[in-house]
Amino acid sequence: MRRGLLCVVGAALVVMAAGTAPAQTPAGQPTSEGHPHKWQTIDKSLYDLVADGYRMITAVYDTAGTGPTSTPDVHYFLEKGNSLAKCEFRKRGDASFYWCYLLAKAGQ
Repeated sequence: MRRGLLCVVGAALVVMAAGTAPAQTPAGQPTSEGHPHKWQTIDKSLYDLVADGYRMITAVYDTAGTGPTSTPDVHYFLEKGNSLAKCEFRKRGDASFYWCYLLAKAGQ
């Protein structure tokens, strides 16, 4: 299960890094709009999630928005059973931004 979850997280990161590809559906055919999942903001911190039984599975350091010499953005991914959470930390100048999300199916 952990291996499958890591594959899902890895695939999502690759898709985000690659951008969007042109549609492969012939003209006039119905297409799906939106994403099959979404991240919902929660009122818990990384500490709260770990205290609730979530385990950290990976951390991703991202310098795309900050540059190589600044404090990188950090994305923490956690799992508990079949639930996936992520917490993000961003620093811009003197301000720090921190929030957490749970992965949910679209429409929920």
